Amino acid sequence: MRIYALKFLDIGEDELDNLCLLISLDKRDKIKHFRNKQDKIRTLIGEILLRTILIEQVGLENKHLIFEQNQYGKPYLRNYSTVNFNISHSGDFVVCATDVKPLGIDIEEVKDLEYVNIAQNFFTESELSYIFKQSLDTQLSKFYELWTLKESYVKCRGQGLATQLQSFSIEIDQAENIEVVINNKQVKEYSFKKFEIGLNYKMAICSVNREIPHEVIMVEQESLIYHANSLIFE
Repeated sequence: MRIYALKFLDIGEDELDNLCLLISLDKRDKIKHFRNKQDKIRTLIGEILLRTILIEQVGLENKHLIFEQNQYGKPYLRNYSTVNFNISHSGDFVVCATDVKPLGIDIEEVKDLEYVNIAQNFFTESELSYIFKQSLDTQLSKFYELWTLKESYVKCRGQGLATQLQSFSIEIDQAENIEVVINNKQVKEYSFKKFEIGLNYKMAICSVNREIPHEVIMVEQESLIYHANSLIFE
């Protein structure tokens, strides 16, 4: 398994248009309809990061990277069932993970919000207890910690909204061991790891029967763009 993270920078409109030539027409069209420039950059850089990683790992040319979606909307690489990947972006960060087995990754920028109502609507009783037993100044952090863990599990399963967030519970013991519990039974085949890659960010990864590495490969945007151009247009 490899885990990548990139803190994105602003891109001029001309360069944005040129970089869009590196990605598929449907993704290009999606980006074109974003009103917020930051959303355009996040999506574009995330796509370029993923394509560059897969070109190197699989050995395919960019034009032969064909992405499809399962019935729940999770993307996969056509004809490469052992190539699993997942991507997430929030705030200034784009993160991506790849492995031979299914996995899910989620990153969230910690923002001041009404977490109490959200938690009561989407979290289980044990998860609520985990948050609210904390001091007030750490509850928001614990909310985001659980949120990213739950999202990573949902994305690992690849069933989207069909997996309701209250249908399972993330349990974290005093030794920081993390497990998923369904109907009061531990589901042992899933592994989790929490990361804090930047100030005010929470990130989590879920995998199936795999040890998750501690290392996150930090990628610089300028290096990525240079490398992507050399790989894709060589």
